[in-house]
Amino acid sequence: MGIVLQYSEPAIDSLDRGVLKALRDNPRATMGEMAMAVGVSRTTFKARLDRLWDSGLIVGHETQLDLAALGLHVQAWVELNVHQGALAAIKEVLDGMPQVIEAFATTGGADVQCRIAARDTAHLQEMLLELSSCSSVTRTKSAVILSSLVSHRKVQALDLLDL
Repeated sequence: MGIVLQYSEPAIDSLDRGVLKALRDNPRATMGEMAMAVGVSRTTFKARLDRLWDSGLIVGHETQLDLAALGLHVQAWVELNVHQGALAAIKEVLDGMPQVIEAFATTGGADVQCRIAARDTAHLQEMLLELSSCSSVTRTKSAVILSSLVSHRKVQALDLLDL
């Protein structure tokens, strides 16, 4: 008999969903404004928000920056093939590169996919050469991002829930 692992999704109800949508739709609103939008008191809204934080469903909030306005005009997806067992080493390398916006361990043709921001193509090439010279990396492949068709949208997953 093998080990059976069960995955338990956090239970959220329509009020939780309303709180999350209020945060998504107007994150700079006051607690009172969001409570009013959801149709509950400020105290109820805050209690639900605290519960969502405590349950681990909400794990953070962030400020999104316009990379081009910061002088980073080129973005690229970079695929890395790495030596077996070298994932921790490549994670350390990527953590040390502030130009790496995000990175994921993946299945398929590459072991790691990361998004890199650069000033220009020469800067991107420098980063690609730096990654290629890493002893853990066996191959790189890159694709320059021309434009964004769908923005990052974790919270929109709420719309997929069948409550």
